[in-house]
Amino acid sequence: MRPFFSIFTKKTDMKTLKYLMIVALAGFILCSCEYEWIVPDKVPIPDVVSFSSDVMPIFNNGCNTTICHGAGAEPPDLSEGNAYNSLIAGGYVDTDTPEASIIYISMTTDGSMERYVQTGDDDLVLAWIEQGALDN
Repeated sequence: MRPFFSIFTKKTDMKTLKYLMIVALAGFILCSCEYEWIVPDKVPIPDVVSFSSDVMPIFNNGCNTTICHGAGAEPPDLSEGNAYNSLIAGGYVDTDTPEASIIYISMTTDGSMERYVQTGDDDLVLAWIEQGALDN
């Protein structure tokens, strides 16, 4: 029995074989790299977003500490009882253009507070602002 490569006897046939092997190898390398992006689940937004029961817990999860945005710390004051007035009076909420609200922008992927919030928190705050940013 003859080896497979012995069928290529001419010099041009070996060049062709080398070329085909390089193309095949490049094809395997290019096709083997695959990544499946993990898309986080969307957090359901309630029909009526409540500041006290939906938005305030976001701030309670780490924003309103004495080091960050608690009473006497960096504005806005996001502590219980002060957060709503601090956001509205400080100009952090824009009900005319909710997407331009400072509090929303700071929570999105381009914002400085994005790493401190959970997936969907920014959408919940945006929905609250779109619904009029009520103190409910």
